Amino acid sequence: MARHLLLIILFYSFQEINLQDLSQPKVTVSPPMITETDSVTLTCQTPPSVIVSQCDFYIANQKASKDVPCVLTLTGTELLKMAHVTLPAEVKVRCFYTVQIGAINSMSADSDTSTITVNNLLPPQLRVNPPVITETDSVTLNCQIPSSVSVTGCYFRILREKRAKLFSCLKTLTGNELLSLMRQSSPASVEVTCFYLLSHQSPESNMSSITIHSPPPELSVNPPVITETDSVTLNCQTTSSVPVAECFLYFISPKTAKEVSCLHTMTGTELLSMTHQSSPAEVEVTCYHTLKNKGQYRSPLSKVIHISIQSPDERITTMTQIMPTSSETIASSTSALLPVTTRNPTSQLSKWKLLVAAPACGATVGIIVLGVALVCAKRRSGKRFHNRSQANVMVTCR
Repeated sequence: MARHLLLIILFYSFQEINLQDLSQPKVTVSPPMITETDSVTLTCQTPPSVIVSQCDFYIANQKASKDVPCVLTLTGTELLKMAHVTLPAEVKVRCFYTVQIGAINSMSADSDTSTITVNNLLPPQLRVNPPVITETDSVTLNCQIPSSVSVTGCYFRILREKRAKLFSCLKTLTGNELLSLMRQSSPASVEVTCFYLLSHQSPESNMSSITIHSPPPELSVNPPVITETDSVTLNCQTTSSVPVAECFLYFISPKTAKEVSCLHTMTGTELLSMTHQSSPAEVEVTCYHTLKNKGQYRSPLSKVIHISIQSPDERITTMTQIMPTSSETIASSTSALLPVTTRNPTSQLSKWKLLVAAPACGATVGIIVLGVALVCAKRRSGKRFHNRSQANVMVTCR
């Protein structure tokens, strides 16, 4: 008999301990602001350590129907009817749950209260353009209110902050300005909603997301034209203060990336090997970088740069094209160094005749002819000639 009594005492003591362990639930409403035709979902969040037999909701101190699940969906009209109120209205909601322990049903304490706002205002529609920007780019937030509504401004809520920002309904912001409002750095993702006010607040708009990237790097090459044995320096520079972790060169063909230092020097042979080409060739390359403490984030690509890799024969041909190769070219280049024919005696010089032979003498011929002309002019200075004379100069290059 004593044993049975002890078991009963222990059983009810165990029940009492479990009753004391029933934690307070939490009620959530989504969305918290609706119209008559919208729906709202009520959720009674219970502790994961207990097995709940049922949940009960109190709507404006009126108990909902019994044996409802812990998730309940109602329209705005149903909510107003249960609360016995008309538009616009704020409806208070709370919940509790029941746990069955043996033959006893135990009820938890009531949750805190949540508020649902029901009104006759239609929600605006939010549009963002473009949805992906860099720090220096701009994005336009367009809070489109119903045509029957006239307001001077709209309220934008960023990252579900309690305090919304009042802007014009068509607002343009830079990536840096958005980051400042969020107190974050790029890269970042921004979630934005909007609403407007008349006699009361409208429901919030749809949620739009804006992605903010760090600016693309700037790629420079020096020199842009090389041979296989020459070297070229590639500089992948970031345009902001973001902490760069690694730099990558990305070759357009064959679409491969190579991790390098942000200031990297390589030969034409190495470039040809990476792009699976042979000279002469045109290499198209861009670059990007990763950031420290940003996981797998990759910056946008820089502008595409072209590197021309010439064969040795091409280099010789290019140099030859800029050299004079005919007697006419030489004559035209050297004749400018000689005195111009004149019949005025203010000069006391006669007409010069120049015959240039053996093409490809180049600048050497010009220098020799200029020297001869100066010597002749010096010897004849101070003398008066009544008769015309001619001087013939012949320069031959072999």
